Amino acid sequence: MTTGSKQDNIIDSYVALLSEQGLHDATIEATARHCGLSKAGLLHHFPSRQALDAGLVSRLRTLIDDDVAAMAQAPERAVHYYLASSLDEASPLERMVVAATRLAQSGNEEAAQVLRSGRDRWYALLVEALGDPALAKLALLAGDGLSYHLDITRGARDGFMGEGTLDELVALLVNRQPAA
Repeated sequence: MTTGSKQDNIIDSYVALLSEQGLHDATIEATARHCGLSKAGLLHHFPSRQALDAGLVSRLRTLIDDDVAAMAQAPERAVHYYLASSLDEASPLERMVVAATRLAQSGNEEAAQVLRSGRDRWYALLVEALGDPALAKLALLAGDGLSYHLDITRGARDGFMGEGTLDELVALLVNRQPAA
């Protein structure tokens, strides 16, 4: 949890519950307990589950804006940036994407729309960096796969995914040939 405002701490707790335990366990009561508030204390800041969802989606939008801006700062390194950030499971953005995906899967169209918009913005930067829409899609999907792999291995590096995997993937996409 952060040491920010009560609203920030509540959203942090909600994201943690969603990303670690899923939608069913991320109740108002569980979120309140997780951040050390009573249910009434949480409801003072977010009067409904919908308001809490909206707070999460608003934070997601901000995190995506910040990430796209950071990625755009070095277009020649956009592929590396995107893939490396997909491997950063401690990143607030990665945790938020997992949480928002769970909301989207449950029918939250605003979460789905913000996730699609982020995907489209990252894709546009990858197209610019690679000059090839198919390679940009491959880079985007590789990043998703890296993130998924960390989810299923709980962050453990194994024989499938060694230390050089990131460099190998970047070399394949950028140079269109395997790393030496």
